[in-house]
Amino acid sequence: MRHVASGGIGAPVARVEDRRFVTGQGRFTADNAPSGMLHAAFVRSPHAHALIVAIDTAAARAMPGVRGVFTHADLEAADVKPLPFAPMIKRADGKPMQPPARHALASGFARHVGEAVAMVVADSPQAAQDAAEMVAIEWEAQDAVADVRDAISADAPRVNAAAPDNALGWFERGDAAAVDAAFAMAAHVARIQVVNNRVIANALEPRAALADWSDRRLTLRIGCQNPHLARQQLGDIIFGIGAERVRVIVEDIGGGFGAKSFLYPEYVAVALAARALHCPVRWVASRAEAFLADSHGRDNASDAELALDGEGRFLALRVKTLANVGAYLSYLGAVIPTLAGTKPLAGVYRTPLLRLEVQVVQTHTAPVEAYRGAGRPEAIFLMERLVDAAARVSGIDANTLRRKNMIAKSEMPFMTAMGEVYDSGDFARVMTLALDAADWDGHLERRLDAHSRGRLAGRGLAYFIESTGAANPVESVRLELTTAGIAIYSGTQNMGQGLETAYAQLVVDRLGVPLDQVRIVQGDTDQIARGGGSGGSRSLFIGGSAILHACEALHAQAQAAGANPRGTGWFEYAAARGGRVEVEGKVKVSAFSWPNGCHICEVEIDRDTGAVEVTRFTAIDDVGVVVNPVIVHGQAEGAIVQGIGQALSEAIVYERATGQLQSGSFMDYALPRAGALRHVDVRLDETSPCTTNPLGAKGAGEGGSIGAPPAVVNAVLDALAPLGVAHLDMPLTAPRVWRAMRDAGA
Repeated sequence: MRHVASGGIGAPVARVEDRRFVTGQGRFTADNAPSGMLHAAFVRSPHAHALIVAIDTAAARAMPGVRGVFTHADLEAADVKPLPFAPMIKRADGKPMQPPARHALASGFARHVGEAVAMVVADSPQAAQDAAEMVAIEWEAQDAVADVRDAISADAPRVNAAAPDNALGWFERGDAAAVDAAFAMAAHVARIQVVNNRVIANALEPRAALADWSDRRLTLRIGCQNPHLARQQLGDIIFGIGAERVRVIVEDIGGGFGAKSFLYPEYVAVALAARALHCPVRWVASRAEAFLADSHGRDNASDAELALDGEGRFLALRVKTLANVGAYLSYLGAVIPTLAGTKPLAGVYRTPLLRLEVQVVQTHTAPVEAYRGAGRPEAIFLMERLVDAAARVSGIDANTLRRKNMIAKSEMPFMTAMGEVYDSGDFARVMTLALDAADWDGHLERRLDAHSRGRLAGRGLAYFIESTGAANPVESVRLELTTAGIAIYSGTQNMGQGLETAYAQLVVDRLGVPLDQVRIVQGDTDQIARGGGSGGSRSLFIGGSAILHACEALHAQAQAAGANPRGTGWFEYAAARGGRVEVEGKVKVSAFSWPNGCHICEVEIDRDTGAVEVTRFTAIDDVGVVVNPVIVHGQAEGAIVQGIGQALSEAIVYERATGQLQSGSFMDYALPRAGALRHVDVRLDETSPCTTNPLGAKGAGEGGSIGAPPAVVNAVLDALAPLGVAHLDMPLTAPRVWRAMRDAGA
């Protein structure tokens, strides 16, 4: 058993950042109100697709308190460039993708409901909003397409002249001929068609921005998971002034979930206004604006097939996916359903052959970006739904199929059919632990009890694996030792996941200093030279490894000077060295980490209403070395609830023919409530540490959003199986489940 130092790695210490939050001392972007600050409000398109014929701003400019009204013409006059995207995917013909330029304010056409077309800046938020309502826009409405399956039809309205079939990009992997041959000789073939529903992050803190210019230099305060990337894009690309003339400051973030990873058009528009008006300008989104203009997640439609031999061994996997990226290509919009999300597509199974085809498709909807799990939930959902489908067509128990095909611990490192290398993991052990913890064999008694109360009951299992961390494998930190304590300057970003505590614990573990003598500094590009931000569960895996390296560098420096301090002796060492010592820790991890886990869900269904209740949820997660089990449990449980939300209630819905948003408030978009989960049991398995980083940690913040959806859906379909219901798409709302029971004659 690993020794746990007081407050060090493995200690369940309380989060140090929580005190300022519960006492109201947290500081978010909207808490900043410098003297002379003006306020911005946006005029947004009511159309999913429309030509902007003319914009009349005269009445708005005449309103009391208005300081300026901005349109695309002002962006053009100032030579402000559109937002960039990652050009890592190509079209089917091999040429580069050509999405429409995503300007801070729409140019020529509006391509989704809620797109910003004009901005009013005034002395108060109310004055700005009142004036925004006076901006007169002449529209010429166009036909729109909102559903990704409709968008590829020959007669669908076009989003982008450079993509006449609305197919923006193409991604493929695997030998099609070899896979076809395997399917031809298969004894059993399981087939499913699934829609992975569109969702939105709905962070507690809406987006906000505060821009100011001084000495021809931009300072932008935003809630952003990657401030250094924002700085580079603003300085080197959008404003063309050089990154050194941009400072991005990120304070506390009230939840990110991927949606706050990258720049948004409003941030650029606010920065332009601040420069033009020589005043700080702030914008704070309303919740309605968030639904309209925040990036969304998921929204895939897939056909998937799994071939098996007569003994139940997997022969080949074949997947065709339509990935909706919306009207504009956000920074990683095309990367997530292709390069990023498909890495774990083979799951934890020996699947010798695989053929994958992904079409990146545009529609007249808000852009799609990272959302907790960022493509991996979609991949695992397909695989784990297929395994249950394979059990039905083969007559072999689903868990027997899983065990028969699971990669063994002795096979590690293992290269999958996707060409990815799993470095560690004991999947069979984790599954056994989960089955025992969930009392799998005792479910029959609970099912009979539910039936006695007039309810249906079911259970479902899903085994997930995900890739985390190494899309950006480099991170560095600066460690500053003074007589008063230790400060760690890191280019990763705390957004609620407990980094201040976990990072401090690493320093405590290696240097022995008291926890309250360690300070973590993040989110200021003037204080921190570089950084890869936080996303894809990379922070502890890579950023934490950099902190270990910095601690080792400090030890090496002290030893070279003939000292061997520990604990508060480090502060005496600093005094002897002039009061301040600084070292850098830099790491480049060798490969991804592969957290994995087995999730088991039990549900009950009300026969009269179709309402689904999750009665038990059990998760065993292999996250490698655990720095703080309290934090990891909290992250795991939060992700599970988020995954249950997608499975049962959450959906961004556009009217299919017009592109009008139909779920634009919490009256229509159903987040899971506190009572959504009666019993949850999360346990951590640390017996398979990651081998690709010195800490041995694996990502821990996204697993529940990956494992929960297939576990919940498998459980609901298990409950409905006696009625003959074999398929439902998420979310499994009460009306959807009730209609399935009705149509089955129940």
